[in-house]
Amino acid sequence: MRGWIGLLVVGLLLGALVFSIYPNNSMDADIEGRDNIIEHKEFGDYTVYIEKPKEGENRLKVANSKDGKVKNIEGIIGEFYGIDWSKDGRYFIVNEGTGIIKITYLISLKDLEDIISIPTIGNIVWSPDSTKLLLGVENNKKRAIKGELKGTIDLAIYYINSGTVEPLLEADEYVDYWPEYWDEDNNIGYKKINEAGEEKLSIKYEPTKEEQVMDIIYNNKDLNNGEEFLKLLSQLDLNRLEYFYGEGSVLEILEWLSFQQFEDEEDLIILINLIDEFLGEEYYKFVESIANNYLRDKIKFIKALAQVPEKTEEIAVGLHDMRVYDRDGENIFVDLDMIINSEELSEEEKKVGIDLINFYTACDT
Repeated sequence: MRGWIGLLVVGLLLGALVFSIYPNNSMDADIEGRDNIIEHKEFGDYTVYIEKPKEGENRLKVANSKDGKVKNIEGIIGEFYGIDWSKDGRYFIVNEGTGIIKITYLISLKDLEDIISIPTIGNIVWSPDSTKLLLGVENNKKRAIKGELKGTIDLAIYYINSGTVEPLLEADEYVDYWPEYWDEDNNIGYKKINEAGEEKLSIKYEPTKEEQVMDIIYNNKDLNNGEEFLKLLSQLDLNRLEYFYGEGSVLEILEWLSFQQFEDEEDLIILINLIDEFLGEEYYKFVESIANNYLRDKIKFIKALAQVPEKTEEIAVGLHDMRVYDRDGENIFVDLDMIINSEELSEEEKKVGIDLINFYTACDT
């Protein structure tokens, strides 16, 4: 009898343990074979699925196979279809609606409450870098032939970071453009539809300098060619960058830049010449890069500065703004002696180094 009681207690304890690990509806994570699942799509440990309840409208859910937990996507219900993950798994989309114009919901996996609704037409296609969507959007041009839509359909790009939509191909009153694909080589496929019929075409998408820079940062690419990156940075339209990638994107670039080490003199010269390009908070973030590269190799930095000696005072002010000689282990007098007695610096380079120190000290007066 006691043995049966002991087994019963153990069973109850195990049941309580399982319930604590898989609370509420967490067992819903096992969705295979369930007849109330309309559609599902996996990425890594996560599965997004559309569930049809016994009563009410369909619900969108996300299951985590690691912990068995399931989260409801709150705030949206309806006739969902077309789940599609971004190529990096940071976002997914799902469509709702039965007309030509549907609502595409863009949802961040990091914050499932961050839901963006976009009116779209036709296929919704992810860009290879997962920062853009190719879509069809209705314009305000009156159609030559009446139909369900008032306007015709532009082929457009939606920039996720800023929420802006830019036409790629603008339709006239006789033409519609429907999205088809966007491959890894940046070829964009689309359909051109008019009275004559339907034609499948493609164009090569050429990323802007702004996109090339952000691609390096978002994908954490190794900076194998610092000169190329810095040249791109020097040519950026900063207003355009923030228009497409959102407020703070310039600071994001400069934050990333502050951790980069530039070895070549040509790279350092470009970096030094960029000191006039930024103002306010962006300036202070940029001069972190100046300070860090100066402190990594002062002789190499002075050699580069000697190629653009007209920048010496501005660089000194930037180093002073970063208080480089207030940091532990830094001594301005030791560095002055190092510059004067260096065998690596020419007399001209020594003069630039001495001027740099003098301008720095003058900032304190």
